[in-house]
Amino acid sequence: MVFRLYFTRIKCLFRDKQNVFWSALFPIFLSFVFSLAFSNLDSEGEFTTIDIAIVEANEQSYILDAAMGAKFSEDVTMFQIQQVNEAEARALLKKGEIVGYIVDGEKPALYIGGSSIEATILKSFVDNYLQTMKKVMLVESTNPEKVQDVINASMKSVDYINDENVAEKSPKGTLIYFYALLALACLYGSNFGIAEISDIQADKSAKGARINVAPVHKLKLLICNIFAAITVQVLCVLVAITFMIYVLSIDFGMRVGLLALTCVLGSICGVTFGAMLRAVIKKNEKTVSAISNATVLLLSFFAGLMNPNIKFIIAENIPFAMKINPASLISDSFYCLYYFDSLEKYWTNILCMLLVTVAFIVITYFVTRRRQYASI
Repeated sequence: MVFRLYFTRIKCLFRDKQNVFWSALFPIFLSFVFSLAFSNLDSEGEFTTIDIAIVEANEQSYILDAAMGAKFSEDVTMFQIQQVNEAEARALLKKGEIVGYIVDGEKPALYIGGSSIEATILKSFVDNYLQTMKKVMLVESTNPEKVQDVINASMKSVDYINDENVAEKSPKGTLIYFYALLALACLYGSNFGIAEISDIQADKSAKGARINVAPVHKLKLLICNIFAAITVQVLCVLVAITFMIYVLSIDFGMRVGLLALTCVLGSICGVTFGAMLRAVIKKNEKTVSAISNATVLLLSFFAGLMNPNIKFIIAENIPFAMKINPASLISDSFYCLYYFDSLEKYWTNILCMLLVTVAFIVITYFVTRRRQYASI
């Protein structure tokens, strides 16, 4: 009897196209939009080799040696250099094949074709070279034996910040959007929770009135329906995650089991949140659904869905709000799984999420328990 009620309710919920859209299709569509908008965001800070030309350089050209030795990193050289005459350099610059060219001489001259970041880097390199040459000339006139020390010091760059990636994961600013989107998908299970309370309460819908006069224990039916709603919600979220991983190639890390556990608990939190809203708000189902969707979007906004800076501002100024915001707890749990070797913070977020879920269940229970009707 129980399993028949459970599976029958699952069939009914899958036929609810509006709720399935919000829980699965909307996150899929939004993740696709995010992937198009943020496709180059993670690599925008990476520098690539700049094409330049040097004119009238000879084998003793100091600026040629300096340009050939300049590097962004151990593996990436700063400049790809062509040695041409001035007419050829002008032609290459006009065609856009080089960013700029340097005319070597006693005081090298720089010609660039625009105001791009590459042109700014090239200008900074030439300015630094000219300043170094002035220092060398000044030291040469006063203390010639120190000239080589000045040249060596100018060629050496010192990093005062040691960047260590403890979790061996490169930070990706776009991940916070996708984590907040998954939290949004989990919390959209509130629509299923609203439907379950509407269908079990006689004063909420005609279907609820028929159920209350049926020879079925109402608590047993409610439990079956809630579990069915959670099942459908989890499946919708898993479909969204599968699309992000295998179609959009979003890397969510290797802890797949804990990722699935977070989705299940997040979906339970979403369903119970909707049930609480429907029990507390004495309006029709469409009004409650609109309030629920607006609230979920607001919570996801605070979790960084629209702007990740909002998440950090709230965490810094109102840290308690992050502990009671289900969207923040779900997205932070995903974030901990991806970046941190230790799971201490992850389990703390899970515990907070469970406490929030229990609060939703308790409120729903006390509002709906022993409700009597004068007439049905």
